Amino acid sequence: MTPDETKAAPFLAPRGPEATVQVVREMFRAKGFTLYRIAWLARARYPNAPAFQIRRNFYFQLRSGLSPTFQQVLALAELTGLRLWDWLAVFGFSPDEIPRIQAVLRRPRTSLIDKDLVDVQGLIPILRYRRPGAALPAAAPLSQLLEQKGVHPAGALLARARGDFLYAKIGTEDVLAFPGLRPGSIVRADPQLVRSFLPAAPGQQSRHLFLVEHGRGLNCGRLRVSGPDRVAFVAPNPSIANVEFRLGSEARILGVVDLELRFHPPSRQRETPSPTPRISSDFAEAWNPRRIDMRAGHRPAALLETARRRAGLSFRSASKLSRVIAQLLGDRRYFASFGTLSDYEAGDQMPRHIHKLFTLAILYSVPFLMLLRSFGIAVNDFGGTPFTQETNVSQIQRTSLAPIHESRNDFFENVRKQFGDLPVFLGSALPALSGLSQISLRDVFWLGGQANQLHPGLRGAHFALVNRRSKKPRILPWTPLWSQPLYLLEDRDGSYLATNCAIEDGRLVVYAYPEDFTAGRGLRRHIDADVVGQIVGIARSLSPP
Repeated sequence: MTPDETKAAPFLAPRGPEATVQVVREMFRAKGFTLYRIAWLARARYPNAPAFQIRRNFYFQLRSGLSPTFQQVLALAELTGLRLWDWLAVFGFSPDEIPRIQAVLRRPRTSLIDKDLVDVQGLIPILRYRRPGAALPAAAPLSQLLEQKGVHPAGALLARARGDFLYAKIGTEDVLAFPGLRPGSIVRADPQLVRSFLPAAPGQQSRHLFLVEHGRGLNCGRLRVSGPDRVAFVAPNPSIANVEFRLGSEARILGVVDLELRFHPPSRQRETPSPTPRISSDFAEAWNPRRIDMRAGHRPAALLETARRRAGLSFRSASKLSRVIAQLLGDRRYFASFGTLSDYEAGDQMPRHIHKLFTLAILYSVPFLMLLRSFGIAVNDFGGTPFTQETNVSQIQRTSLAPIHESRNDFFENVRKQFGDLPVFLGSALPALSGLSQISLRDVFWLGGQANQLHPGLRGAHFALVNRRSKKPRILPWTPLWSQPLYLLEDRDGSYLATNCAIEDGRLVVYAYPEDFTAGRGLRRHIDADVVGQIVGIARSLSPP
């Protein structure tokens, strides 16, 4: 879990051009190089590739505010033997910002998150169970169950975690996922469960949600088998077109959705959601599926065009989203005009600025390494010699929701059985997703021991993130029942209850929806309890019963 405080490394902190020059000079000196020596080696190694060459006035360019090209940063990493990740960080770039913004950005189509961009030298906390041998309570804040004991490189977590999980952000137009999933949620897909839970007989419908890739993008939904190697989505309402796909050529099942990370904005933010997701034009009318283009990544222009169309974006809408990316990253250079985006698809020239490479990867959900390979740059990883405190630069420190634990015990084994390892990118994305700038173990509650949940959105919920400052429960008249804010209550006996509630005539009233929302506002009952806060995040297990 994220600790109460995160200490940023000095050379990652915001600084001016002169400070950047000093850090670059320090890194050269630590490896026994001068700028002139680096410039000579770059010309010798890349005589026919000017984009990789380092000029002797490199310091002057940096002082002028000109950022290096990705090829130049790659050349610096190869010539010095230091990590590409660290060199990017020196110039203000962190590849793990790509999955963070992908997780935060709301888009019309469901899209994959580039989960593999992780700094293996980044530090994550080690957590220890505080109550070994004691019975696990039905609900409790994690500060009562866990304590932090040191930090550990993220590479240790990745070495033992499953690498085949896929993570996706549910689009605002993915009506096929509704109401099982909420637009804007982050889901995990397990490819190992596909064979077991895909119906075998024609006409059967699946009980579980699948993440499916087809020629027009990604969708989450239940499937109906219509014939040998043929499936169709189960439409939640009759206005959705029935489109059948041939598995292998027209569609691929990427995995069974077994985990949902659902986030609710605080009720003080008057965000008016639509009652249901808007229906994408792809399923507003019937269409004939085309073959999945497996060769689109051979040329950058073709890769970008295919990815943009699958994302359901026009040039103007993509440019508008890039402005949001620039705001989230705090640098206007991440903005891309619609003309610039059009030019990238008209030719195969690599963008001059690294900012634009990040923007393209975020906008179109293209894996960053795949994007680089399309431009002829083969980067297998961002490894190399870490530039640590021994070379007078502090090591990068990161936090994550995927803790290392020291010993096997009931709590961690139960969590691992239900969830596996949560993604590293979630730790940095949580503040923007939940609206909480500071998150500690006191804000995260264990709910896995509660057998009967009073709200359909809490079924399978094992963790809840609580905004303790929002303590005034209410019903929002402009919001549908399934999207009403949830609150965590503490009873007089110390037990906890997560539910939908409001203040009526000065008394706290709880609404219960034992099955679904078809019974109006649900069962009402008064309760004598304190409001801990509004639930702004939920981790739900969707694993089969």
